[in-house]
Amino acid sequence: MTGRLRARNSFLAITLVVVIAVVISLLNAATASSAQTAGSAQTASSPVAPAPAVTQKGVTCNTVPAAELNNCISLMLSDPNGAYSPDHVYTNAEKQPVYAPRQLAAAAAPVNPGSWSVVATCTVNNYNVNAIHASVTKSGKVLMTAGSGYSRANFAQKVFKTWLWDPKSPPGSCPREIPMPADVDLFCSGHTHLPDGRVLFFGGTAHYGDGSLGYTGIRESFAFDDATETYTPLGLMNVARWYPNGPVNAVGNPIIVGGFDAAGKLTTTNESFNPATGQFTKLPGTRLFPLYAGMVLRKNGTLCYSGANMGGRAGTSPGCWNWTNNAWYPIPGLLYPDCRDQANTLLLYPAQAQKFMVIGGGCGTGTTGTTATVDLNAASHKFTTGPYVGFAAMHSCATILPDKSAFVAGGADHNKNPRLQAAVLQAGGTAWQQVASPTVPRMYHSSCLLLPDGSVVTLGTTAGEQIVENRFEVYKPWYMQPGSPDRPAITSVATTMKLGGTYPVAYSGPASVAGAGLTRLGSVTHSSDPNQRSVDVPVTTVSISPPKSVNIKIEADRGILPPGFYMLTLRDWRNIPSQAQIVRIVENTAAVAGAGSTSAAAPAAGAPAAGPVPTAGPQPPGGVSSAAADCCCCGSGCC
Repeated sequence: MTGRLRARNSFLAITLVVVIAVVISLLNAATASSAQTAGSAQTASSPVAPAPAVTQKGVTCNTVPAAELNNCISLMLSDPNGAYSPDHVYTNAEKQPVYAPRQLAAAAAPVNPGSWSVVATCTVNNYNVNAIHASVTKSGKVLMTAGSGYSRANFAQKVFKTWLWDPKSPPGSCPREIPMPADVDLFCSGHTHLPDGRVLFFGGTAHYGDGSLGYTGIRESFAFDDATETYTPLGLMNVARWYPNGPVNAVGNPIIVGGFDAAGKLTTTNESFNPATGQFTKLPGTRLFPLYAGMVLRKNGTLCYSGANMGGRAGTSPGCWNWTNNAWYPIPGLLYPDCRDQANTLLLYPAQAQKFMVIGGGCGTGTTGTTATVDLNAASHKFTTGPYVGFAAMHSCATILPDKSAFVAGGADHNKNPRLQAAVLQAGGTAWQQVASPTVPRMYHSSCLLLPDGSVVTLGTTAGEQIVENRFEVYKPWYMQPGSPDRPAITSVATTMKLGGTYPVAYSGPASVAGAGLTRLGSVTHSSDPNQRSVDVPVTTVSISPPKSVNIKIEADRGILPPGFYMLTLRDWRNIPSQAQIVRIVENTAAVAGAGSTSAAAPAAGAPAAGPVPTAGPQPPGGVSSAAADCCCCGSGCC
């Protein structure tokens, strides 16, 4: 009898557990459906939970190992069920823009939303302008490079395109086409500014992926000089690369990492480039980085990988890397590490604070709007969860505005359902605030750049059947709106400044100047600009009556301010920035000579620095637990 009673009680207990599980499942399904419905239309201020993840029908490669990444990406870019395939036929639902509800920003001051406008729609010589790679040049013009432009036909016929656009030209003006190297495809190359202002391109496409061979890279490199408007061939890299990246070191010279090599393998060989000698030099040891790895230069000269990538992280995890001796220091705690495909990596203002943020990204289950930050000045490095952006996307663009705020806009869910949203995060703020929404979809192969006048231009997108988005759309922040107070205007400044120097700057305007900043010229592709940084510049008032002037003190630490070209802006006491003057920052040769053999350009394993310096040790761990990598916790902003 006792045994029967125990059995019956056990059965009842199991039945109760099953019933509770079913009820919870139904409640969760109802909540997800409600959140999805709420996310389909924009509201003014009501806070809602982020929408649940959307199951992808196409191939995704976020969790495949490095050895399988090329084959997976080749399938992803050709799978007719996937949104990246040129053969993909978009449904009406996939074409619909997604508006995320406005996030309720706790204790955040109201923000002027700014405005968007399409300034040009450009077809040049019967080709839609396709800004897959975009760079601000030292003259303030914008270089837009497509190469074959994600077109097998163009690649086969060696139709390679690049253009140069002047943002100061009248509205509606389109760029001029610039001749490209005839036999080399710079599509999906890496690029970065050299200290002299030329734009270095390295790698590109040797073969489009197909059933027999995946995508492969090239070894060639070129420098574009906007003074002559020509590409000049430079040396050959040690290995071929497709989708590499090129963060600069503390003397402004590129460190070339990652990419598929001539055999279609994700290379573990990394190298440096010296523009003075034109030589590429292999770095010690081997180190695996994913395609277009998100990178940040730390002030002690090491480079930190953020976890952002293109296509998949290939088993890598975030960490700081001493490229001179291959030592590695892991950075644990990245939320959803498998959901950072084409996320943004943003060094927050000011660069001296050494805080970077990873924003958004995609994965096999959808997209995320979560952020995570790292304080590189802390005694130990780890990610902490940051504020939810307010919308979830990959392919977004991000930059630092001259008013010190972070800005993010656009994106999509794996090249469909564009997010027509934008948000700002005030310097030191704890909540993103929604601003005016863009009108042009920006998805795969889109770019955005901060322009010298303080606006942001968004460019490009390739989506199915070789559709190229050729509209240029510009966002003008609050300080550029009609009726805004007059901005200060720089009237005189040195065009070349030394690290650690003090320089006078004359200006005009109705208000006194309270601050200044130096923003490195942008060079972006696939949501990645590894050299983005905005550096605080202290000011001392000289005269507040005409002619008004201040003295500015240039940062002395080249790990904070690596030599190169920057946009200098003044800010008045209301935080209204001037239009920028492009200036060159150079070495202070006397200071370098006095520093002896210790150099931020080549960090020693035991060199003093804020926070732990990498020491020789094991490879980084494989990442956080699989539960955290699933990217399905919608209450935390995933999807």
